[in-house]
Amino acid sequence: MGSRFRYALLAAVAIGTLVPAAPALAADERRVEYNIEAGDLGEALKTVSRLSRKEIIFNSQAVLGRSAPRLRGTYSANEAVRALLEGSGLTAQYRKDVVIIRGRSGPPGEVAGRSAGDADIVVTGSHIRGGEGISPMVVASKTAIEKRGISDLGSFARSLVQNYSGGQNPGVAAGGQGGSENVTSSSTLNLRGLGADATLTLFNGHRVAYDAISQGVDISAVPLAAVERVEVVTDGSSALYGSDAVGGVANVVLRRDFDGAIVSARVGGATDGGNFEQQYNLVTGRRWSTGGFMAAVDYRHTTPIKAGDRSYTQSNHPSETLQSGMTQYSAVLAGHQNLSEGVALELDAQFSKRDSSLCVNYTVTDGCLVSGTNINVDTRSWTVAPALKVAVGSAWEVRLAGVIGESRVNQNAAIAFDGSFFLVQKGLYTNRIRSVELGADGPLFELPGGDARIALGGGVRDTRLIIDVATIESGTATPSLNFVESRPVHYGFAEVSLPFISASNEIPFVNRLSLSAAMRYEDVGGVGDVATPKFGVAYSPVRDIALKFSWGKSFKAPTLYQSGQPRQGASQPGETFFLPPSPVPGAVLYLIGGNPELKPERATNWTATASFTPSFAEGLRVDVSLFRIKYRDRAVSPIPLNSLAFLPIYSPYITLNPTREQVLAALSGLSAIYDQGGGDPTTAPVGAIVTNYLQNAARQKIEGVDIAADYAFSLGDRDHFHLVGAASYLKSIQQLTADQPSVQLAGIIFRQPHWRASSSLEWQRGGFSLSGVLSYIGGSLDNRVAPFQRVGSFATFDLVGRFETGDVGGPLANTTFLVSALNVFNKKPPFIRTISPIGYNYDSNNFPSTGRFLSLSISKSF
Repeated sequence: MGSRFRYALLAAVAIGTLVPAAPALAADERRVEYNIEAGDLGEALKTVSRLSRKEIIFNSQAVLGRSAPRLRGTYSANEAVRALLEGSGLTAQYRKDVVIIRGRSGPPGEVAGRSAGDADIVVTGSHIRGGEGISPMVVASKTAIEKRGISDLGSFARSLVQNYSGGQNPGVAAGGQGGSENVTSSSTLNLRGLGADATLTLFNGHRVAYDAISQGVDISAVPLAAVERVEVVTDGSSALYGSDAVGGVANVVLRRDFDGAIVSARVGGATDGGNFEQQYNLVTGRRWSTGGFMAAVDYRHTTPIKAGDRSYTQSNHPSETLQSGMTQYSAVLAGHQNLSEGVALELDAQFSKRDSSLCVNYTVTDGCLVSGTNINVDTRSWTVAPALKVAVGSAWEVRLAGVIGESRVNQNAAIAFDGSFFLVQKGLYTNRIRSVELGADGPLFELPGGDARIALGGGVRDTRLIIDVATIESGTATPSLNFVESRPVHYGFAEVSLPFISASNEIPFVNRLSLSAAMRYEDVGGVGDVATPKFGVAYSPVRDIALKFSWGKSFKAPTLYQSGQPRQGASQPGETFFLPPSPVPGAVLYLIGGNPELKPERATNWTATASFTPSFAEGLRVDVSLFRIKYRDRAVSPIPLNSLAFLPIYSPYITLNPTREQVLAALSGLSAIYDQGGGDPTTAPVGAIVTNYLQNAARQKIEGVDIAADYAFSLGDRDHFHLVGAASYLKSIQQLTADQPSVQLAGIIFRQPHWRASSSLEWQRGGFSLSGVLSYIGGSLDNRVAPFQRVGSFATFDLVGRFETGDVGGPLANTTFLVSALNVFNKKPPFIRTISPIGYNYDSNNFPSTGRFLSLSISKSF
C-alpha cells in the first residue's frame, strides 16, 4: 500500500482515539426513553431491542421463568440490558451492534433440575456453553449486513477484509484467471487466501455437503432472510472443529425463535447493464412455551454481466460472461421443542436449487456457440440436521447430533469450433455427508474466577464424492471421468476453560486471567491419524484492556478429488514442448493426476490480540490482532508449468533414459494416454518420464495484522452515529519444493492483495438511518512478463438509506424501505495487460465487474 493510504489509516486511528475526549461525543450509544413494567424478562429484552434498534440475541429457554425489574428512564441499549439482567444470573457480551445473552450462575425456581447452562448460547470458537473463545471473531447480525446494502451471504463473505474473493465466486471470470472455480456460481469463504477448502463453513454449528470438486461450502445456499447472525473466527481451529479449519471457521446462525411473518421484495441492477436482480422472500414462525420454529423461502434471479456491457472488456467478444446469471430457490426450516423436563429436540433443514449459465469464448470474433463452450449448470443441495439435548443433573448437558446432506451438480457443456458443433460433455458431481456426534459439557470444579468447565465428545463422519462425466460425440457417449471416493472419519475432542481470576477477586493489575486448552484426534480413512492441540490465555490488567494469545496446530485432509482423481499421461515431443528442451532424444511421457498416498496438510498458527474498551467512552472498541500461519505439506503439482519441466530445480521429478520396464510401469496406472506429438509411448522410444502427480511438497508462511474499530455515539437526543472500521494486512510466501526458491503470493496479480480495508458511518434519527461505506482493495504486481507492472488499487463508496415506519397503523405499518447505491462513483477495476488474445483487462479474482448498482427493498412485518 502506498504511503498516502498508510497516513490516512493512521490519521483515522488518531481521530478515533481523540473523538471520545469531546464532551458532546462522550455519550453512550443511542439513548431511548423506556417505560417497561416489571414482568417477563424475555418480553422486556424484546422491547429494548425494538425501541433501541439493536440486536439482542438470546435463547428463549435462557429467560424462561425469569422476571425483569421495572425499567423507567433514558438508557442506551447496553445500559438497559444491564439493568434488566441485574440479579438474573445471566451475563451479556456487547459486540458492536449485537448483544449476546449468555451464562447463568444457577437455575430459576420454575426450571430447577434443568441444566444450569442449557440455555447458554454456544459462540463459535468454543464448544463450552457460555464460553468465550480466545481467537478473534467477526460477528455480523442480519440487520447490520442489510445496512451495508448486502442482500446475500456470498456478497457478505466477499466484503470481509480477511477474505480473498478468488476461487468459487460468481464474479470470477470463467476464462480461468489464476485457477477459476466459477463453474457452479457458488460463493465460498477463502480466509487468508488459503483456499476455499481450508476455511470451514458451518450452518448452526454443523457441517454440510461440499460443493462440486473443490471442497468448498456454498455459503450463498442459505438466504440472508433466514439468518440471525454470522460469526467468523479468523484463526486456525482444527483442534475444535477438525479438518478444513486452517484459515478459520464461519458459522451461519439461523433464526430459531421467530414469531409472526415478514414479506420482502427487492429489485436492483447495474447502471452499466447486466446484473438485474429480483429477490422475494417470506419468513414466518411461531413460538410457544415449550418450543418454536422458523421457516423461510427465498427466490432470487440475476441476469449475467457480459463483456459487451463493460467499457474495459470491449476487446472481448460481447457474449463473454464476466459474472454468471442465475436463478435460485432456497428454503430453510429451524425449530426446537422441549420433549420433557430437561430434554429438547432441535432440527435444521435446508434446500437450495440454482440454475446458472456461462459463455466461454475461444476467439475474440466468435461467440461461444461458434467457437467456445456454452455451459449450463443445475446445482441442488439439501441438509437435515437433528439434535437431541438432555440435561444431566443441574449443570451438565449431553448432546446427540446428526447430519445428512447432499450437493448435486449437473453440468452440460456444449463445445463448438469454427461454427461446427464438436461435442457435449455431461458431468454429474455429487457430494454427500453423513455424521453422528455425541458431546457433553459442564463444570468440573470451582476456581477463584468461576467454574472450570469442560466439553468433550466424539463422532463419526463420512463424506463421499461421486463423479460421472461422459463425452457425447456424433451421438456416441464415451465415459471420460468416473470414480467414487469416500472417506470415513472417526474423531474425539476435549476442551477446558479455566477462569483463574475475575474482576470480583479485586486483584490489582489482574482484572481477569483465564486459560483454555483443546485437543482433537481424528482418524481419517485412507489418509492417517492426526492430533491437533490449541492453547489460549486471556489476561486483562484493567477493565479497559484485554490481551489474548492463542497457539495451535491445524490440518487439512486432502480433498476427495485430489486423492481420487485419475492419473493421465501425455506423449509430447521433447524438442519443441519444453524450454529448455529435453536433454535426450525421444518422446517425453508427462504424468499428471491425483495421488491416493497424499497425507494431511499441516499448519502451526498463533494469534495475539489486544482489545481496548475505554471506560470513558462506552461503546468504543478497538481490536488489533497479529497472526502467523506456517503451512506445510500442501498438496501441489511440483512442476507448475509443463514447459519448464527440464529446469535443473525439477530434476527430482525427471527420469532420463527410462528402461522399457519403467515406461510400462508408468503406463500401467493411467486412465488415459494422449498423443500430443510424441507418438504412442507403448511402442515409440521414450527419452524421459516427467512425474508431476500431486504431492505433499509446498510450504507457505502467512502473517499479518487485523485492525477493527467500533464506536457508537450521540449528538443530542435525536442524532445517533455508529462508526465501524476494519483493515487487514497480509504477507504470504510459498516454496513449492525444498529445491525451489520461495516466491511471494500476496500482492501478486490474481492473488490476494496485501491490504484490504472497510469503514462505515451510520447516522440514525428515529426510524431513518443513512449509512456510508468505504471499501478498499490494494493493488498488486503483474509479474507475468517483463517488464513487471504495478496494478492499481480499488476504492468504492456505498450509500444506503433505511426507513422503518413502525406501528403507525394502516397498510404501511411495520414496513421497512431500504434504498442502496453501491459503488456510487462507478469505479472501474484497474487496468491490466493481457497476454492472451481472449484475456481480460482486469483482475476478476480481486475486483468486481458490477460497477454502480442501485436497488430498492421493501419488507413488511405481520
